[in-house]
Amino acid sequence: MAVKPPLVPHAKPIVGHALDIWRDPLKFFNSAARVAPLSRIKIGWKDACLVSNHELLYQILVTDAKKYDKGIQYERARSMLGNGVLLAEGDFHLRQRRLMQPMFNKPSINDYIDAMHTYSTAMVDSWADRDVVELYPEFYRLATRVVIDTLFSTKMSDRDVELVREKMPIVISGIEKRGALPPRLFDTIPTPENRAFYSAISDLRALGDRLVTERLDMEREHDARADLMDVLTRTDDEVARRDNDRAQILNEFLTFLTAGSETTPSAIAWSCYLLARHPQIQEEVRAEVADFDPGTNTVAAVQGLPLLQAVVREALRLYPPVWALGRRTLQTTTLGGYELPPGTQVFYSVYAIQRDESVYDEPDEFRPHRWIDDAKKYPRTAFLPFGAGIRNCIGEHFAWVEISIAIVNILKRYELSLQPGQQVPPAAMGALVPGNLPMRLRRMVSR
Repeated sequence: MAVKPPLVPHAKPIVGHALDIWRDPLKFFNSAARVAPLSRIKIGWKDACLVSNHELLYQILVTDAKKYDKGIQYERARSMLGNGVLLAEGDFHLRQRRLMQPMFNKPSINDYIDAMHTYSTAMVDSWADRDVVELYPEFYRLATRVVIDTLFSTKMSDRDVELVREKMPIVISGIEKRGALPPRLFDTIPTPENRAFYSAISDLRALGDRLVTERLDMEREHDARADLMDVLTRTDDEVARRDNDRAQILNEFLTFLTAGSETTPSAIAWSCYLLARHPQIQEEVRAEVADFDPGTNTVAAVQGLPLLQAVVREALRLYPPVWALGRRTLQTTTLGGYELPPGTQVFYSVYAIQRDESVYDEPDEFRPHRWIDDAKKYPRTAFLPFGAGIRNCIGEHFAWVEISIAIVNILKRYELSLQPGQQVPPAAMGALVPGNLPMRLRRMVSR
């Protein structure tokens, strides 16, 4: 009989660890990470594995990537995203990825900077007469508008943006919870939560269908910048053009709407929260960006702000938007000295791995200068907020620039501070988001 990884304690009959994961996933994964680099958990009556070591995670995502598929969490997302590039596998995934990749290279992102700057400036301008602002919804609206305007040449109405902000978290949270439960256990029970989940999917797909139709029917200027819709519909690759029928274009639209609206606002919000908690670092960043005009610069110039980049990197380390994911073995696979049979679900917590005290000094502390003074000592495999390997987030550079430009525009205008005694616990939804984040904003005197 094959030796199995050690079992995480306190599995309950029938449901295993599923309810513990449901109730407080960050606490569960952090506690489970202390059991072993590779441990075993129970999802209902089935065994799954939990990776809590950055080297083993790199093996899954890079070295042995072809031995795994996306697994149960992604399957539960298909009702929302279909076979978009996030969920696609094999040759189809590679073909879609190669087709889209030029839209996320630096020259293309340079073309998006003006929109990123315009939208974030408008957001900051709207705060002019307000003392305390609930920031996370502001950043959600910003990110939603930016991703759809830049990639699909579509300006969303206020009503559509609010629908996304209301419905998307319901869908993402529902997918996350269903990935940690015995398959289909509660799907057929007509609970209020289930009804809200499927209603939200229906509303968002209807919105996407309408916006895609409007974009396809749009008369574009002859010299208009090519967007992702053009790339999908005008490719010279006959197979790719056939694959990207209207239904597939809707899947890709919803994929980028989901990714762009959920993860980026989380990163901006946590960066601002940490700067508010550390006013000296906030002032250092403000001094660094004082003469920087984000509307007239390039990706290279944004990357040339070392302290700002370090702050964002440290925020992503402490609060990775994609905080937990999984893979599933396609064949018998050796991992951490154990033999895993085909079909084994393997979970991993980026949140726990990026707070590993064997890698990071004072892992729970906000120390952005570690990325300036000691960056070379941290292995690439221990910092994975955007994944790694062939499934690395296609929009990583896009996100870095959008986050940076938003923070520059905020710090040029306002001093950020929290209210006395304010606590902002992380909420492990689809993305790792802050709870309520009311922020005091004091208008800076022009220098």
